[in-house]
Amino acid sequence: MGASTVVGVRRITATVEAFVAGETRTSSSAEASALALLPLPRVASLSGLQARGAACVWCQTRLTIETAVDLGERPGPSGVTVFPRGCDSCVQRLAARVYRIHIANCRACLRNQPCPDRRALRSLASEGAR
Repeated sequence: MGASTVVGVRRITATVEAFVAGETRTSSSAEASALALLPLPRVASLSGLQARGAACVWCQTRLTIETAVDLGERPGPSGVTVFPRGCDSCVQRLAARVYRIHIANCRACLRNQPCPDRRALRSLASEGAR
């Protein structure tokens, strides 16, 4: 089974939706691609703070503009849109886990060929979101 199946790969563009007056940290398209590979908890299980991006979707830590990593707009239950965000430490931890899964299953990575997902996940795991 490929890494895309394992982590539910969905390509999304980096959507910058603010929870405070249009301000949040932005990400490059490579980083957005890596963020899209990170598995999220079920949307229905998120608290109100998590669903609107005020708390990390994984550890529930309260987030600020400076600490929030935008994970992209997602469809929620009953047609409601959610704006999940994570903290740097959770993003780095999950990126490292997904990186290990990815390189063990990706055909390009197994053949030591260029792979933009490998590069983006490695960067996210080592440096965190910018």
